[in-house]
Amino acid sequence: MPLLANDTDGAVTRKRIEAFAAKEEKATVVAATDAATVQAAATLAAAATVIYTMTPTAARTLTTPTGAELGTAFTDEAVGTCFRFTVVNLAAATYAITLTAGASGVTLVGVATIAANSSAHFIGVFTAANTVTIYRS
Repeated sequence: MPLLANDTDGAVTRKRIEAFAAKEEKATVVAATDAATVQAAATLAAAATVIYTMTPTAARTLTTPTGAELGTAFTDEAVGTCFRFTVVNLAAATYAITLTAGASGVTLVGVATIAANSSAHFIGVFTAANTVTIYRS
């Protein structure tokens, strides 16, 4: 959530600053099941950093929400604002996790495969209200 002056009174309020600070101090860890998984837009919007962990027993996919779902979950987002998440593959060997884009409005840039026993950090950047580009960093 950026600190935009778009509250009902048109100003950045103490409440908006408190909400911003609380989110920036929060990290959420999601233990994904050993199956194809779809990220929840609300989970990505609720913390400064979200960490997905999975121990796959076969090749698995982790799918992002659609651009529209992300646009709805992230209130007051402006073009250029971002969110962060990390994918941790806890498999000892062999099985990879592949990040895939939601049905529409999401573009992935960079290698989307997270090898066994490794992790990858991603940054999603709003390029329009319901359009997000996710970069592997």
